[in-house]
Amino acid sequence: MKLKKVLSAAVCSALVLSAASCGGSTASTTTAAATTAAANNNDTAATEAAATEAAATEAPAADDTTSGEKLTLTVLTCRTDRVQDGSLDAITDAFEAANNCEVKYQGYTDYVSDVSTMMNTTDYGDVLMIPDTVKLTDLANFFEPLGSYDEYKDKYNWADAKMYDGTVYGIAHRGNVSGGICYNKKVWADAGVTKLPTTPEEFIEDLKLIRDNTDAIPYYTNFAAADWTLVQWAALVLSASGDPAYENNILVNKEDIFVEGGAYYNVYKLMYDVFSDPTLIEEDPATTDWEGCKAAINNGKIGTMVMGSWAVSQFAEAGPNPDDIGYMPAPFSINGKQYAQSAPDYCYGINKNRSDAIKELGKKYITWYIEESGDAQAEGSICTLKGSEMPEYLDAFKDCELFVAEPAPDGLVGVWDTINNDSQVGTWAGDAANFKIRIAEAAIAGEPFSSVEAIFADNNQRWAATRDANAELEAYLAG
Repeated sequence: MKLKKVLSAAVCSALVLSAASCGGSTASTTTAAATTAAANNNDTAATEAAATEAAATEAPAADDTTSGEKLTLTVLTCRTDRVQDGSLDAITDAFEAANNCEVKYQGYTDYVSDVSTMMNTTDYGDVLMIPDTVKLTDLANFFEPLGSYDEYKDKYNWADAKMYDGTVYGIAHRGNVSGGICYNKKVWADAGVTKLPTTPEEFIEDLKLIRDNTDAIPYYTNFAAADWTLVQWAALVLSASGDPAYENNILVNKEDIFVEGGAYYNVYKLMYDVFSDPTLIEEDPATTDWEGCKAAINNGKIGTMVMGSWAVSQFAEAGPNPDDIGYMPAPFSINGKQYAQSAPDYCYGINKNRSDAIKELGKKYITWYIEESGDAQAEGSICTLKGSEMPEYLDAFKDCELFVAEPAPDGLVGVWDTINNDSQVGTWAGDAANFKIRIAEAAIAGEPFSSVEAIFADNNQRWAATRDANAELEAYLAG
């Protein structure tokens, strides 16, 4: 199964893409953010070994500096676990040897907050995962141009993810299927579920079967780390819409974000419905443990969690039952058909304030990491390089329509991002005042759904006011 862009009602088969596969020694060039957020991920020795073997392919050689000095490249990452266990250093040995350099990784648990603060200075590493707090219109203020969109669009998935005005500033280090949910297959089978849910109502009924027929927690909220775990629900929205141009259409049609029957409304109503039933979630959401939940879902103590496909490998490696971890499509259907969006994970960019030698080495590092490090395969993710095989665990998506979000048309590039940030609606944000946190708090406190409708109305009002004041949108609509 490979990635394709929805143009008609074809089933999720393959995009006819480049024949090169990620991690192969014949790969050349670079690649073109999203749901991993500040998660600290546990990799086992098997994962490290797989990545190390793939990284052993020949890395591109760096140019010697005029002084012959050995360059040091500082790379910022959210993967504190892989910094601490040495697996990132291990897979980077081949690159360092081929390029006569040293790569130093700096890991941050609260990556977005910490790195965004660092970016108030010029000292924010050499290569870094671009925080989504940076507006597309501001990319050139912080990051070195990597090339034009036309250079990458036919060779790499998500080439437009960190693009502005035709210039690419960041390239996805891998990708995920966004519209899915992690679950323990044995728990669901023991509960008596014989068919995965395709609607919110079926999903709730299946969680009740887990409650009634097993000892597992049907759904684990991970509420104690809500600033990023609840953001994972945002990844379900586009899949729930079934429309690659869903957000573009909200803009050009001047629609509210939360409309009954719409994707944003339906996804967060489902969150409310799950979180508001104390029999379906953990006893004390305020004391959830992200690291501990990995082993718990592997051992059948947890049934379900909304997480990106990036979490599958972590859950599988956290205990003795890797084959019990599955990934299901989001339980939403359009005219009886399920859809799922593929999306980029964090995009690597290069600090524009660095020397030319460091910038050049940074580009070589990004090329090597994406194409030859073996990271995507080791993590069970989608490789950025087009033509790469999809992971086997996506078998549950065989009847889904996989699609890539439609890029904003000329004149609208960056407009959604600007309105989203300036209105403080923050569809991908997780601050304490964000609607996701407020909805979860209301649900856990037992407040009626009318409280959530008030939250929807508040965000619709702020969105509309900011949208209607946006000169770029007005110019696009007038032209």
